[in-house]
Amino acid sequence: MIQDTQYHPLNPDSLRQVLSDLSSLAIRLGGAPSDWNIREVSDGNLNSVWLVHGPSGSLCAKQSLPHVRVDPSWKMPLDRTTFEAGWLQAIAPLVPDMVPEFLHFDPQLFLLVTACLDDHVTFTEALAKGMDPAPVASQIGRFVAQSTFHTSWRGGPFENMARLEGFFSGNTTLTRITVDLVLTDPYHDHPRNHYHPALKPLVEQLHTDPAIHRSVCHMQSRFFTAREALLHGDLHSGSVMVDRNGASVIDGEFSCIGPIGFDCGMFVASLILASFAAPTEARRDQIRQAAPIFHQSFLKAYCDEWLHSDAKTDLAPAFLTRHDAAEIQRQKQEECDRITTDTAGFAAMEIIRRLTGYAHTSHFDNLPETDKGQKQYQALSFAIQLLSDLKAAPENLFPRGKTAL
Repeated sequence: MIQDTQYHPLNPDSLRQVLSDLSSLAIRLGGAPSDWNIREVSDGNLNSVWLVHGPSGSLCAKQSLPHVRVDPSWKMPLDRTTFEAGWLQAIAPLVPDMVPEFLHFDPQLFLLVTACLDDHVTFTEALAKGMDPAPVASQIGRFVAQSTFHTSWRGGPFENMARLEGFFSGNTTLTRITVDLVLTDPYHDHPRNHYHPALKPLVEQLHTDPAIHRSVCHMQSRFFTAREALLHGDLHSGSVMVDRNGASVIDGEFSCIGPIGFDCGMFVASLILASFAAPTEARRDQIRQAAPIFHQSFLKAYCDEWLHSDAKTDLAPAFLTRHDAAEIQRQKQEECDRITTDTAGFAAMEIIRRLTGYAHTSHFDNLPETDKGQKQYQALSFAIQLLSDLKAAPENLFPRGKTAL
């Protein structure tokens, strides 16, 4: 765990002093420090977050705590904002309109400052209010395609990926949370697990079914060994902020190098969970249809980047393939099929953990208790179906076609 004698948890008064000492941020806010309105909005599990508004502008400040914010007994290293800052700086040049602007990082206070997404709400909240998910799903498909392609072996020289791996391989504590909460805990008895009583028969199946456990072992292997690209690492609907103009992705503190289908699966899982929690069949179908929209948007953007990028790459460089259209098509199909299968497997595991593990989804919170149990049962049954047969999972998840290139 990183320790530093200059570190101390901030409060509104001490944050005001820190910001006033940084001329570029003080100018951005305008007026005197006493004019700034500082509002804490720490609604996640891990960190302290404040929105700061001044006469001329605004910003968002996020600081690591030495423990999980919602469980002080769960001690944590402070360096998670270091990795979030690194992720944002790596991704922003690739998708500048889909992440908040990076403004400042203090490595002693572990304080990250970005532009404030005024007038935005989380995609989770927007879905609960009836927003059509299709435009956001399409935009996030492009986001994942562009951010992963250009941070992969295929998107540049191998030195780029080596540099990213060297840095993000240090994010072991938050990756451990992913390994435990997403990939392991839901498949055996664990004190962190909890679930609606109606799910008990399905939970017993998760703990005992050899077919499910074989798939879990396969997906664990993919997560550990498929070093494909820089991932966001926690791309659920709460990590996407939306307004009338589009979406912006936040909270990259779980960033790591891994399989591209992991980010795809996390986002698709949020759509599937929201669809099962929908109040009507029509709304359920509308949200459900956003999953293949995301998928096709991702595939198109990813393949467009592949065919038209002028980046120098050491993986299948153009001089080896430009005269072999059939080989290019074979490589594209093979790679997209692999990403799609990973997407289905990781989506299933994310649905399962959000219903039976430690950190639950809020999509079902406003349902009556009887409806909550029934709809969670349906969602969990669907995820178990996906995970029980990974070969059939892509077609079951995206019935319009596996990878229509």
